[in-house]
Amino acid sequence: MAAFHIRPAVSEDEADVSALLLRSYSALLAEAYDEGTLQKALPLIASARPELLASGTYYVAETDGGKIVGVGGWTRTSPTGRNESVNNGNIRHFGTDPDHIGRGVGRALMDRCLEEATRAGLSELNCYSTLNGERFYKACGFESVEPFDIELPGNCLFASVRMTRPL
Repeated sequence: MAAFHIRPAVSEDEADVSALLLRSYSALLAEAYDEGTLQKALPLIASARPELLASGTYYVAETDGGKIVGVGGWTRTSPTGRNESVNNGNIRHFGTDPDHIGRGVGRALMDRCLEEATRAGLSELNCYSTLNGERFYKACGFESVEPFDIELPGNCLFASVRMTRPL
């Protein structure tokens, strides 16, 4: 098993983060979403967001050899514009290389997010989980609140679950 470390993402990571998200989402979301939904959604969700890369609160899990095997972070603002307050934040754009599932990558990224969000004074985190990601977020202390369809460009509705976790 390759060792990895967590570091803040930088703009130069954009291509590698996008490649990781495409690998992750293409493989892992297939168990929860139909092919038609994925054909529409993947080009929209499987690319790095420059604003996240520059936020200082978006992280990469990188092997000692320099390969990015996981990504994820948090922001004060919601990707949906809903359920925002001065004391909560949002988990953002998590993904793990399918070859590294079950090796602690996602948990290490989440631990970093929880630690940093707490240090920033937040008292709660929201998460808009994919249908099959709900299990992971529950294991990290999140509770399911409601089903939520995310409206993607091109009139594409992407089913998710809004979850929350106190800090």
